[in-house]
Amino acid sequence: MSLIDKKLSTKLVSAEENLAGELIIKMKRGDEEKIVALSPGYQADIYDAEFVWRQFDMGWTQEKFDDYWDNDDGEEKEIQREIETIVDLYDDEQMWEEIA
Repeated sequence: MSLIDKKLSTKLVSAEENLAGELIIKMKRGDEEKIVALSPGYQADIYDAEFVWRQFDMGWTQEKFDDYWDNDDGEEKEIQREIETIVDLYDDEQMWEEIA
């Protein structure tokens, strides 16, 4: 099997928050490594999106959501889910090539 025939997949190398508050996601595909950065405030964006989804689609109250977010590791779970979604998105060859 030649390298051309082999399907490459994108793997998470690391995900860390820098001092500026950006989430830096490093991914690898074959021998190539690329970085995607989520802007400072990404936690608030994830919080807002999750709250809206759970409120309207699942009927959650603000209190129930805050309990999930603060006491049931909701914040960590949803940030991890966002990281996994990004890695899955860039598992596509065309999307991978769009990363600067």
